[in-house]
Amino acid sequence: MAKPTVAILGRPNVGKSTLFNRLIGKRKAIVQETPGVTRDRIYGLVDWTGRQFHLIDTGGYMAFAEGAIEETVRKQAQIAGDEADVLILLVDSQTGLLPDDYALSQWVRATGKPAVLVANKIDDAVHESRAAEFYELGLGPPHPISAASGRGVGDLLDEVLGRFPARPEHETDESGSMGLAIIGVPNSGKSSFLNAILKEEKAIVTDIPGTTRDSIDSYLNYMGQRVRLIDTAGLRRKARISDDIEYYSTVRTLRAIDECHVAIVMIDAVRGFHMQDVQIMSLLEDRGKGLVVAVNKWDAIEKDGDTAGRWVKQMQHDYKTLLHAPILFISVHHNRRLWKAVGAALEVYAESSRQIPTAQLNKFLEEATGYLPPPAVKGKRIQIKYVTQVHRQPPLFAFFCNHPRLVPVSYQRYLQNRLRERFGFDGVPIKVSFRKK
Repeated sequence: MAKPTVAILGRPNVGKSTLFNRLIGKRKAIVQETPGVTRDRIYGLVDWTGRQFHLIDTGGYMAFAEGAIEETVRKQAQIAGDEADVLILLVDSQTGLLPDDYALSQWVRATGKPAVLVANKIDDAVHESRAAEFYELGLGPPHPISAASGRGVGDLLDEVLGRFPARPEHETDESGSMGLAIIGVPNSGKSSFLNAILKEEKAIVTDIPGTTRDSIDSYLNYMGQRVRLIDTAGLRRKARISDDIEYYSTVRTLRAIDECHVAIVMIDAVRGFHMQDVQIMSLLEDRGKGLVVAVNKWDAIEKDGDTAGRWVKQMQHDYKTLLHAPILFISVHHNRRLWKAVGAALEVYAESSRQIPTAQLNKFLEEATGYLPPPAVKGKRIQIKYVTQVHRQPPLFAFFCNHPRLVPVSYQRYLQNRLRERFGFDGVPIKVSFRKK
């Protein structure tokens, strides 16, 4: 299921970026006392009581200011209203109600979206009465918080979670199907790939509108497996995002990644392999999704007998995860090896679904620790008692030991690499955790 999206709206200098940083737990948005610092949209992931959602920090909304920048900020807020499931309207309790607050509240009500009114810069209970005047905005009771100190933020998150939409009924029909996202930079051939697959495949089950406004999720049967194809808008580096709709395609792509089990990352052979492609793959790995790499437009470049080999070596050098992921060279234009890519995705999905018996894992642990015992840390000897697989898609292995917090990152990676050598999991991120015995 796709994670909901929440947008923070408000006029300049009310503390939107401070609240954004507080909610995502990182200093990602620039916090400065100059109005209008946040002109581009910034997004992050929030985890609260086991539930996650995407969060967007928008630029300061100035209803009556004139100029190209102010118009762009207003457009950002409007698009955020279209994309978000819940809106947070942030106001400044120290300055009180201003005309821009009224204008923005009217626009928020007109969207029909669930909205939470938040009065910021209330550092103690004595000053909570300052929030009362914001009842005039007609958005319900204002929630008093201090984004800087974190006061009241937990209650705010509880309120936001309560406004999330219910899961669509059709999502219950997706059980048993592999979610396959087609992602990559713009113009790499994603939609053409999808169209070619659907044109050739005659056993289309149904067409169901996806949770994103600009895509249709198509279902097909391939090799006895039900596959849900998720087309996505192209990802582009933030520095090159000039169109607001294009920016929010990034949010839609993140939603598609949430829903998929495996993604085929399309690489443009003419453009070459770039750091932007690595960032997309890293995003998949962080979210525990399976990976297949499809180098498209292979027909459009000059080749010799070792061109493919050099490409593979270079990509693996630039992103070590590709040492254990399928890499295919395809041509959507000439309909070459498209189904091999789908078949590879099914194999990755099967790998991610495997459950390794605990007996085999503990035999592996005995051999791995026998070859390279855990190092002593701070004078304490680490003893790993046993290991078991506690999750699939992605596979998560729990190692039980006496000092879980002392296990060095280097030794964690050693165990991950040995797990992959022994059990495979090609194209699948392997996760490990260390727990107290």
